[in-house]
Amino acid sequence: MGIAAAGVKFDNTGHHHLLVDTDLSELKLDAPMPATDKIVHFGKGQTETTLTLTPGKHTLQLIFADYLHQSFDPPLHSKKITITVE
Repeated sequence: MGIAAAGVKFDNTGHHHLLVDTDLSELKLDAPMPATDKIVHFGKGQTETTLTLTPGKHTLQLIFADYLHQSFDPPLHSKKITITVE
């Protein structure tokens, strides 16, 4: 799969969404993902970012979506990780 900005329809491409303290099961995978403080869109095709999180434990997970911000079927996602911010 390749990286492309949102809105660019090209076979086998998409962009990432970073789920912050959000479980994949909470998303409607057959609809566009909303942009919230818990669902960070990388709609310009970015592959990195800097986050500011409150101290404590947080979970992070990536999900790859198509040009319409919809999940592929089956969903393409990373393992969820837990981090501690001091």
